[in-house]
Amino acid sequence: MDFKNLASRLGLDEDDVIELVELFVTTALSDIDKIKKGVKKNNSQDVAAASHSIKGAAGNLGFDKLYTFAKDMEMQAKKGSLTDFELYISDLENRVNALNKF
Repeated sequence: MDFKNLASRLGLDEDDVIELVELFVTTALSDIDKIKKGVKKNNSQDVAAASHSIKGAAGNLGFDKLYTFAKDMEMQAKKGSLTDFELYISDLENRVNALNKF
């Protein structure tokens, strides 16, 4: 991840961006746990809310691919469909964990 570029886009210094990314990862992993629980309980509202949270934070940080992925998850959950969400969860978790490898 190019922290200098991200810092420039956000108007922050590099250390602050690293701290924000770490916070994003922690929060997103917590939201992923909420998604897993929602899927297990077949509660599409909880899944949509947690996906929305990830979407918003990813969008604020300029993580466009994560934003789009979480948005798609949110929209599907809002329609009441949790079909194939185990695959989405795994993919989302991999994408978020990849941010830890900087």
